[in-house]
Amino acid sequence: MALLELAGIHKTFEKGTVNENHVLRGLDLTINEGDFISVIGGNGAGKSTLLNSIAGLVTIDEGDIRLEGKSIRKDSVEKRAKAISRVFQDPRMGTATNLTIEENMAIAYRRGKKRSFFKNAVTDKERELFKSVLSELGLGLENRLKTDAAFLSGGQRQALTLSMATLVRPKVLLLDEHTAALDPKTSEMVMQLTNKIVKEQKLTSLMITHNMEHAITYGNRLVMLYHGKIVVDISGEEKKNLTVAQLMELFHKNSGQELTDDALVLG
Repeated sequence: MALLELAGIHKTFEKGTVNENHVLRGLDLTINEGDFISVIGGNGAGKSTLLNSIAGLVTIDEGDIRLEGKSIRKDSVEKRAKAISRVFQDPRMGTATNLTIEENMAIAYRRGKKRSFFKNAVTDKERELFKSVLSELGLGLENRLKTDAAFLSGGQRQALTLSMATLVRPKVLLLDEHTAALDPKTSEMVMQLTNKIVKEQKLTSLMITHNMEHAITYGNRLVMLYHGKIVVDISGEEKKNLTVAQLMELFHKNSGQELTDDALVLG
């Protein structure tokens, strides 16, 4: 059985106005447990709206979203957050600036639990867990638990956010261009950490990326959006052997357009 299913998804913004924008147009996507899917497409293809629909930040107009066979279409963002984690493009969005590393980790660890969080209420048992998890990043953050998140670099904050998003194993991990705001070296470091965590925890993940080399290199599956529909869905050896040139040709074949620098970015 599929872990996550999107069936006939439609979403129109500003319906009935001169600015009406039909973003998702009957999108269908079946995601199996353990899939690590790269999601690419030109500007306005519907990538962010797709992730927002899954997370519950956008209410779909038609269709259904099913997690483990049960509809979550009417579930709140908070209810979905118990099963669906997300890492955003902006490193500042995943952490609370005025809280320490361990306090941020504690919030993530207690997500979905009926327990209030009080500042400085991190237990020794939790602290040892956080040290163990952070040590896997290889950034020395396990030795800076009392440091406020505000004093971390963009790459360190994104690595911390990634750890927080997967501290309690989610059923689905959404990666929303989570390396786009980083410099190339830091971006590669975060991608390698992402790949390590996804593989070790056997997570089911969707990753929006503008980096075609990342889209090809990471994950077992690649889908391409165009005008709110999936026009390419490849996996296995076909994806493994894909080149950037072939990917550009696939886009041209399925959209009638050429890829430009402002549509997708070469790695």
